[in-house]
Amino acid sequence: MRVLALGLLACACAGCAGLGWTAPRAPRVAPAPAGAYGRPADGLLDRADLQALVDAQVMRRPEALVAALGHADAAVRARAAFALGSVQDASAVPALLGVLADPDPRVRADAAFALGQSADSTSSLALVNALDRETDLTVVNELLDALGKTGVGPSLLAVVTMQLPAGADPARAMAIARYGMRGVTDGSAISWTVAHLRAGDVRVREGAAYALARARFPDRWRPHADAVRQAFDQPRPRDPARPFLANALGRLRDPADVARLSSALRSDASWRARVAAARALPALGAQAPAAWDALAGALDDTNDHVARTAADALAAADSLPAPVVTRLAAWVGAHRDRPLVASSLLPALARTGRAGAVLAWLDAAPRDGDAAATHRALAVTALRAADDGPSLDRLIALSRDADPRAAFAAIEALRGRWADSRDPQHARRFYDAFAAGLRRRDLATTTAAAPALADSLFRDFGAGALLREVYAQMEAPRDIEPMVEIIRAAGQVRDGQEVDFLVAIAMTGHPVLRQSADDALDDRLHEGIDVNATNPVPPTTILMEWDYLEDVGPRPLLVFDTERGEIVIEMDTEQAPQTVLKVARTAILRLYDDVPFHRVVPDFVVQGGDFFRRDGYGGPDVNLRSELTRMRYTTGTVGMASAGKDTEGVQYFITHGPTPHLDGRYTAFARVVSGQDVVDAIQPGEVVRRARVIRTRDR
Repeated sequence: MRVLALGLLACACAGCAGLGWTAPRAPRVAPAPAGAYGRPADGLLDRADLQALVDAQVMRRPEALVAALGHADAAVRARAAFALGSVQDASAVPALLGVLADPDPRVRADAAFALGQSADSTSSLALVNALDRETDLTVVNELLDALGKTGVGPSLLAVVTMQLPAGADPARAMAIARYGMRGVTDGSAISWTVAHLRAGDVRVREGAAYALARARFPDRWRPHADAVRQAFDQPRPRDPARPFLANALGRLRDPADVARLSSALRSDASWRARVAAARALPALGAQAPAAWDALAGALDDTNDHVARTAADALAAADSLPAPVVTRLAAWVGAHRDRPLVASSLLPALARTGRAGAVLAWLDAAPRDGDAAATHRALAVTALRAADDGPSLDRLIALSRDADPRAAFAAIEALRGRWADSRDPQHARRFYDAFAAGLRRRDLATTTAAAPALADSLFRDFGAGALLREVYAQMEAPRDIEPMVEIIRAAGQVRDGQEVDFLVAIAMTGHPVLRQSADDALDDRLHEGIDVNATNPVPPTTILMEWDYLEDVGPRPLLVFDTERGEIVIEMDTEQAPQTVLKVARTAILRLYDDVPFHRVVPDFVVQGGDFFRRDGYGGPDVNLRSELTRMRYTTGTVGMASAGKDTEGVQYFITHGPTPHLDGRYTAFARVVSGQDVVDAIQPGEVVRRARVIRTRDR
């Protein structure tokens, strides 16, 4: 995910009166679905002792949290265990294992969650033993999730075969999926998964389909392909399992599936299923040209997500039949009214000798507005696929464009063209373009240019010295993403000064930069060296303001007014208090107003909140901590974008559908309670016209 987090701006007036608290009307809020929040309320906003544990979590003090696991009050023990799930300190694992036998199920559930976040596979046996004796369904679900994230091979059989309380099969299916994503599977797990593809419980069916779609080694379930096809062909209107089944079939790369996927692409009632079919078909196109025809036909789909996904699939193809290319060229010429789809198709034209058409499209493209900038950047990106002189000249000129989005796209395209050719005769022209992008010290262009400068052909031009010079002019955490790229590039330049440069970073500074330098040294030196300092200091973050949060309340609403309608989001202050503090204050200060959704990935997320730059590269002065909650990433979950642990800020994303691979990796702090149809309709460049916060007591 290309994201940067943003920092907290101080409020200029006490209580922020008049800055967005008032609500002329309270939006209608849908009731929370079962398991939407994952963790029951514990009265955090009324209890100073629980708030002290959150303070310890924010300051990354695991010793205080471990000590609290022995407290007489179960609410304190549970909050301490929950906090350790975000701190993720390996030294806490033994203590967490000890409270898996706590008499209170709240404590056991939070301990299981924290162990799942630990990445410690040595806990497998203890987790299996706890699962065997557990009767509380919530705790069972957390134990299954923890095993899915950390369990070793033998524990998988227990997950598949163990008698569990009624209602545990959805969590069992997801646990099996998590094992499979890590490459851990066996015949019993595959048989269980395939047998439940047609389960009556939609959650079980969806989890089983997800397991096949995300399994690291799809060939292991290939013998069951016919059962997967039967499940896919079974008519169930808007079945949420169907997109995952389409993804699974695409991974088989069997031409026999072209007809069924093409049919789904044409006529499935769910746009998410049509997007999944469009993503699955390209893998079959080399063997079945009918796949390309189906994708070309999908360009006329009235849903822009579907049409754009089809366009992206066609544009990424290594080769297309000549009639299809002719059809695409005609479509682009006739559909300037759908610039997002048309601009996505341009790489296919550039790759087939029609770079002139791309340049003409670029010359005629509008320049004003965030949506226009998105379309223009897509057209610039398309020139990467061309191999003619005029398009190279245009890319070099565009790499210095005033619009950083166009400049970033040009540098990315130049990187691709350089990687393809590496022609020494043109090395100086490419180097000068990359060097200018780096010196610009724009977060996007510097991040794009740094990896290109690692090429050995640029060493004699002074690439190493340039990388170190620009790095010295940057600051963390604001510039952390380009700084990481410079560190990686500097480690590859090999000009004799890179080791001292990397060791200096690895011994001091921001933890993300320290880790990057450590990794670069391991790559640079044959056996690697130990440069991990003891007791590293976590990066600076904002302090908790409990009076402010008490005024916000445990379930405040964040309301986005967009040109397509209203999105109402319910935030969970108790699970993610620092995040809610930051997001609520940002909205109240009107900083989210008129800010675009800069990133939209069909059937994945819409992302916005970058009021610094509007393109996703806006950086923070102070980071938030990652608050890894028990909320699952289902349809309409709202999470925080990041560039690594503890780098969150104010950029948020909202999911189109279930995305379980994000669970426990990105802060989930809220859910859409009204307006998911609006979320599903949002396109890149569309803006939040107004954001406001409604306190819990005002609803």
